[in-house]
Amino acid sequence: MPACCGAEKHEWDRLEVERRWLPARLQCLVIGENPGDTTSEYFYERPPSYASDGVVVRRALLAGLRHEGLIADATLEGFREAGFLFDHAIRCQLPSEVVAAERQKAMRYTSIRVGDGGHLRSRLAQARIVWVMGHLASNAIANASAEFPKRRRKISMPPYPAEAGRGSRFFVSEYLSWRTEAKASAFAVTFRRFARERGVF
Repeated sequence: MPACCGAEKHEWDRLEVERRWLPARLQCLVIGENPGDTTSEYFYERPPSYASDGVVVRRALLAGLRHEGLIADATLEGFREAGFLFDHAIRCQLPSEVVAAERQKAMRYTSIRVGDGGHLRSRLAQARIVWVMGHLASNAIANASAEFPKRRRKISMPPYPAEAGRGSRFFVSEYLSWRTEAKASAFAVTFRRFARERGVF
């Protein structure tokens, strides 16, 4: 039982993400915020229909990547086969008010719940590029990697979405949620340019 949230298992472990969804060659690690609350469907739970997918981040991300030709199919299998893996800054399912409070702390790189980002380190070392979605993800990545500076960023405003710094392998955007879903296609266009400039995809 994880001491962090009292759940029997994190969804990452319950659904055996490492075994089932880790690509043969990790091109891009995508880091989100957290998997929602205890009633939320997890990113790696295959939906009954992708056409009516209720998980905004999965629906918007897969559709955007497919539209830009970065994945062959807007499915979890297509995502994996193209070299993508999705993880969270916080693997716990938590009430939205707890996540909102942690997000405010993360803007100053002081969220305790993201810890030292240790669960991300091995995949960070393997990934050619990393898509960092949201302030919680930024805090986790900054704790896990000296390559990502703890710089205050207004990621909802230009120049974002964009690289974390000149020549960086980190791409920073807002988290894809119901608030930002309308921006998903623009995020994907900018991400494709970022990835291609680095010889990925």
